[in-house]
Amino acid sequence: MRFKGKIKKRYWLLGLLILLLGAWLWQFLNAPAPVYQTMIVRKGELQQSVLATGKLDALRKVDVGAQVSGQLKTLSVNIGDKVKKDQLLGVIDPEQAQNQIKEVEATLMELRAQRRQAVAQAKLAQVTLNRQRALAKTQAVSQQDLDTAVTDLEVRQAQIGTIDAQIKRNQASLDTAKTNLDYTQIVAPMAGEVTEITTKQGQTVIAAQQAPNILTLADLSTMLVKAQVSEADVIHLKPGQKAWFTVLGD
Repeated sequence: MRFKGKIKKRYWLLGLLILLLGAWLWQFLNAPAPVYQTMIVRKGELQQSVLATGKLDALRKVDVGAQVSGQLKTLSVNIGDKVKKDQLLGVIDPEQAQNQIKEVEATLMELRAQRRQAVAQAKLAQVTLNRQRALAKTQAVSQQDLDTAVTDLEVRQAQIGTIDAQIKRNQASLDTAKTNLDYTQIVAPMAGEVTEITTKQGQTVIAAQQAPNILTLADLSTMLVKAQVSEADVIHLKPGQKAWFTVLGD
């Protein structure tokens, strides 16, 4: 009985093996025939690409700063805005420069009044001296009175010279104050696009040693790519070769 059981088990295994073999043979015979593509071999150029990563930047850009100290009252542009040359970008509080102009103008008015007074006194001293000289010819006045008249005229003329120097110094201060007033208006030194804003509206800028940066303008019509190429690939580069680049983002 055991012998017959072993024979039946062998028949079952043999049948299963035949069934699997038949299924594989059926799939093999019904598989689609492979399709081969042929083409004619021709001579051509072998191209080699050189890949490198780098930084894309504008060829021309400028940092726009402030030449006077004060609060940035208004900022008329945002990042990405395109501006024209001499366009108004922002305004620094002009009150300090305006007050300085008023102060210097008042000083100049006072000095000019003092000069007119000194000129009138010099004219009087000149008339007095002429009179003293005429009287000295007849010995109607002493030599001391004549010397006093000469000294008084020289003093009056010296006062006029001092006042003239003060007027020139204050006039230079007035010109500087007017220039500082012009500097309170931040204008674009060139046409371009605002790429960065460093100072926000309401902040105070201090132009003590160097002009603080307010924003950055760039001319994006011409870009410059700074890339590092490996020494092994440098030999494949030549002047005038075309280059393609992909911007990956900030």
